[in-house]
Amino acid sequence: MNTEMNNLEALKDRNPFRVPDGYFANFTADMMNRLPDKPLAEPKVISFYDRVQPWLYMAAAFAGIIILFNVFNPSEKISNEPANNSIVAGITDETSENEEFMEYIEGMYADKYALSYIDDYLNN
Repeated sequence: MNTEMNNLEALKDRNPFRVPDGYFANFTADMMNRLPDKPLAEPKVISFYDRVQPWLYMAAAFAGIIILFNVFNPSEKISNEPANNSIVAGITDETSENEEFMEYIEGMYADKYALSYIDDYLNN
């Protein structure tokens, strides 16, 4: 153990590794000469189907979602009445909703108009 310590003490101040003279001068050229020539690869030809395939899958997924939505949440109620009666019933429902909305709007503006009329009367 004592001899190992002595050897380490001797190497403490200097670098024990050496490179031969001129080793790095031609290193890149020598390395390139040793490597085999790599043949150029031909570009891969992508078919039309391979390019369109992701878009087809996405369209199919959206179509499936729309169909499932329509199956589980139908927009029209199924009834035994003829088609003409259901159309007329839908129109009358819309008419009554429109009348209610118009009455509400008229009530709002009538109140505002009445207040502004009274305010103008009191200020003049």
